Amino acid sequence: MNGKNSFNTSPQLSHDQILVMIIDHQEKLLPHILGHESILQKVPRLLKFCRLMSLPIVATEQYPSGLGPTVPPIANLLANHGLIFHKTTFSCMKDRHISQSVGDSGRRCVVVSGIETHVCVQQTVWDLLAASYRVHVLADCVGSRSELDHNIALQRMRNAGATISTLEAFMFEVLGSCEHPLFKRFLNEIIK
Repeated sequence: MNGKNSFNTSPQLSHDQILVMIIDHQEKLLPHILGHESILQKVPRLLKFCRLMSLPIVATEQYPSGLGPTVPPIANLLANHGLIFHKTTFSCMKDRHISQSVGDSGRRCVVVSGIETHVCVQQTVWDLLAASYRVHVLADCVGSRSELDHNIALQRMRNAGATISTLEAFMFEVLGSCEHPLFKRFLNEIIK
């Protein structure tokens, strides 16, 4: 593989092709992540945006008996979006239930939020790319315990073919115009 998806190398997002993946924002790990306070503010905004725009979500927990459940501000918003998948593999796509859920969605662009950037996020991104998904990693919605691990992982994912973006850039790109019928609700409910 040449590091680019063969079917479409454009980074432009298409609303009807997007699935959002929320990886392992768990109670015993998140407090040790650099910038976790910012992540705890941004991921709920991402989930509210998904609800507003009717974007499907796949959420995971890594070994929850050891790392605890998803933190409440995120878990509460996920409650209306169905099941959180429990996993022991670092890559979400190595778990057959998760990969099947992603595949069954029919969506070909996966937008990723999660921890840790250099472990579960990175390995998931590599497997998504290998399966010819377009991948957007929200750099301000992923994190690691080490700044170096985080930064190197973002570079490696970009080099492999993922688009590195931010939450706000993602949301405005999906909306596309201030004439979008949900734009005013977006401003009032999410940007405020």
